[in-house]
Amino acid sequence: MDLNSRNQSISELKKENRILRITVLVICIACVFIAVKLAFQTEIIVMQTPGMPNNSVISKSSMDKGAQMATLYAVTNNIAQINPSNADYLKTFIQVYLAPAAYTRVSQEIDNKVAKLLAQRELGSYYFVFRGYDYDAALDRHFIKGEVHVVNAAKDSATPYIFEYTIHIENYRLVVDDVKTYDGDREHNSEWLKNVKKPS
Repeated sequence: MDLNSRNQSISELKKENRILRITVLVICIACVFIAVKLAFQTEIIVMQTPGMPNNSVISKSSMDKGAQMATLYAVTNNIAQINPSNADYLKTFIQVYLAPAAYTRVSQEIDNKVAKLLAQRELGSYYFVFRGYDYDAALDRHFIKGEVHVVNAAKDSATPYIFEYTIHIENYRLVVDDVKTYDGDREHNSEWLKNVKKPS
């Protein structure tokens, strides 16, 4: 038996063993670091709604204004274009975004509108044309402005409408707590409320 060869082999094995230990230690540290980062991660980049800007940042409890606007626009589109043939689908869509109390109220309003349209035999189509978005920080309300178009065999009529939203962000998701709709092009923001409260 060649003692020098044996000692050299043992030395090489010890060296390789040391390198393997260091490698395993580095991998373990990296795994712990990744696990801790994932456990405390609060910011992600996602695409959830058509029209949302490419670089929208959505965190667990916040969402940038571009993402909020795109989501509210999608909700507005679906609320505005209700007709008897698509009501069930659109109710399913908006249920994802509305808080339970808001959904119950809006769902009932949709059912009432569909019943009225059926009674009037008004089976035209509806669509929404976006005209603008505003956020009132004093009231913490969002306003989507546009026109609701009614198209039937006789005409295409447009009515200016405001959709007013109160929202919060919960678990990376925009939740609509309340939605109000009214015709006209003047949003009921803090400035409007001051003017209404002024004595005549």
